[in-house]
Amino acid sequence: MALLEIQSLSMRFGGLTSVSGLDFQVESGAVVALIGPNGAGKTTVFNVITGVYAPTDGSILFDGREIGGARPHAISQRGIGRTFQNIRLFRGLTASENVRTALAAAHRWGFGDVLRSPAWRRREGELAAEALRLLERLGLGRFADAAASGLPYGEQRLLEIARALATRPRLLLLDEPAAGMNPSEKQGLRTLVARLRDEFGLAIVLIEHDVRFVMDLCERVTVLDHGEKIAEGPPEVVRQDPRVIEAYLGTVGPAS
Repeated sequence: MALLEIQSLSMRFGGLTSVSGLDFQVESGAVVALIGPNGAGKTTVFNVITGVYAPTDGSILFDGREIGGARPHAISQRGIGRTFQNIRLFRGLTASENVRTALAAAHRWGFGDVLRSPAWRRREGELAAEALRLLERLGLGRFADAAASGLPYGEQRLLEIARALATRPRLLLLDEPAAGMNPSEKQGLRTLVARLRDEFGLAIVLIEHDVRFVMDLCERVTVLDHGEKIAEGPPEVVRQDPRVIEAYLGTVGPAS
């Protein structure tokens, strides 16, 4: 049984159909990608999976249980984490504090608990140590006490991933994780994603416009155009599909 199984998913906003009749599966331990031109519906799929939107039609099963229409916090607690296309860090907090807020959420501590609970104060040191271990695994240990707003752009992207991992997901959704990175940073990220899959036992789905990054990393690629799936399969097959070349690769080049 697939870890994530999307069946006949549609998402409409008034008269606009953003996603239409999508079938999509993710197996445990897989690294797969959603690609396509701007406006193809990729981020909408992530938003429906994570509860930002309730689907107009269709079913979303995670580990065999329906999650379509569930609240975002409930979906996170079931084991789905994500990053965002536009970085969403607490910019006034340190890198460690950013991760600790996610750890607190994973432990189901509310904001009032953080401020008042003696139990929280007793565990604060444990969570700080856990946050540091996670930052170190992503190469961010030296930035633990630095303000998130002052980190280099590539490290801010990695900090978002660290925060997502702090929620202890089984499925990690990465929305354009390589955006704005230079070639060296992208190579490091590619290696990191593969390592995280193995170390954390994750399934990973990524949205990414850098086609070479996707083709070198992912085992399966699904291509959307105007909200519809036009191709799916191994990277070497998808990149030769005439529909994909016409709709997407032909406009950006197959190795960009």
